[in-house]
Amino acid sequence: MGITHIDRDDLLKIINNSRFYVRHYAKGTYPYRKQEYKAMPVNRLFFPLQNPNGEDNYIADHFKSYTMVPGRFYFVPAYLPVIFLLDEELQFLSVHTNLYIFPGVELFSACNHMLELPQQPEFQELLELFSSTDNNCIAAAKVGGLAFSIMARLLSSYDEEAFQGPLSLKQYMHLTDYLVKQGDAQTSVSELASICGESRECFTRHFKERTGITPKQLIDRVITGRCLELLQNGRSSKEIATLMNFSSEYVFSRFFKRNINESPRQWMQKKLL
Repeated sequence: MGITHIDRDDLLKIINNSRFYVRHYAKGTYPYRKQEYKAMPVNRLFFPLQNPNGEDNYIADHFKSYTMVPGRFYFVPAYLPVIFLLDEELQFLSVHTNLYIFPGVELFSACNHMLELPQQPEFQELLELFSSTDNNCIAAAKVGGLAFSIMARLLSSYDEEAFQGPLSLKQYMHLTDYLVKQGDAQTSVSELASICGESRECFTRHFKERTGITPKQLIDRVITGRCLELLQNGRSSKEIATLMNFSSEYVFSRFFKRNINESPRQWMQKKLL
């Protein structure tokens, strides 16, 4: 008999070009009481465990405030500005992720509101794995699979239009691939424009019209992601400054704080939100 199945090579190519990261996995408390909108380049999955003080603890986007209710699930998309007001008695499980559909392109980066949903079926196992004494490699594979399962389900919670900006970057995959492989703190918009054979002004205008973000935002997002990876791999701020071609450790720390809202040291010590 001949071959009768049909391969979906188009889907396989996208799947194999995508990258999923669990940036952070923590349980506990983290008092934070600043009335300011704060965005981070990661998706935040928030599972309240105990909240004795009810409405005193909430997360707010520009549309609504969400009281932290144990037994519910809260999702904050990457780059969405939100206010966190949390006290020392709120306990939670927190997971940070990135889902890069193309190199350096976070799929949820244009979603303009957070979600409150019923507790996710993966929650109990995520909670149990946090205290697991099993083989770390096996536990890590399970955590990654569970977190990815939640993220895949969340795709249906937003209108398809919310993903059009990031997906439109497919036409610029040669740029995102270049940034992931060769970009550093000295990479300029003019450099990307030259790769596209356009003037800086024309390239910037066309890019913003097609993707919804500026070329400078793309550069900063990719470089920030690379810096996060280096931090998680144990590199010091001084080493990262050198590797990513920042002019000094101070300049790197200032860049990091502008994009993460915390210094590299603060992020490593208190990256619970």
